[in-house]
Amino acid sequence: MAVNHDHQAASDRPLLTAEGRARLEAELKDLVEVQRPMIADDIHEAKEAGDVSESSAYEHAKNEQARIEGRIRELTVLLNSAGTLELTTDSDVVRIGSTVEIRITTGANAGKERTFTIVSTHEADPRANYISNESPVGSKLIGQKKGAKVKILTPNGDVTYQILKVR
Repeated sequence: MAVNHDHQAASDRPLLTAEGRARLEAELKDLVEVQRPMIADDIHEAKEAGDVSESSAYEHAKNEQARIEGRIRELTVLLNSAGTLELTTDSDVVRIGSTVEIRITTGANAGKERTFTIVSTHEADPRANYISNESPVGSKLIGQKKGAKVKILTPNGDVTYQILKVR
C-alpha cells in the first residue's frame, strides 16, 4: 500500500490510518458518554455513603476518574492534531497501513506464519497484530517488498522473517 500524507502533514505531526482514527474516536466516545457518567455516579454514591476520608470505594472511584479524564485529554489532543493517512493499494512496498504476511524462517518458531498491520505508534495493539512502525519488527519491515528476508533482534536472539505478501 502506498501512503499519501495529507497536505497539512508535518514531520512532527502524528499520523493515523482511517481505521485507527475510527477506533480512537470510538474509544473517546465511550469514555465521554459511558465511562465518565458511570464514574461520576460511583463518586456520588461513595459520598452519599458517608465519610469519604476513609472510603476505599471513593478513593478507587477518584483514581478511576483521573485515569479516564487523562485518557480523554490524551485522545482529544491526538485526534485534533493528527493527520489521516490515505492508503492506496498500488504498492508492494511495506508502509504504514500495510498488512504484511510473514513466515519465520529461523529459530524455534521456524515455519510459523504471522500477519501484522503496520500502524503508527498511537494505534499499536500488538495483541491484535497492529504493530508500530517504530517497533523493532515494524521498523525493519518498513520499505521491504514481498520475498525479502528481514533479520530482527529479539530478546531470544536473531529471528529472520520472510515477507510472503504485502497488501
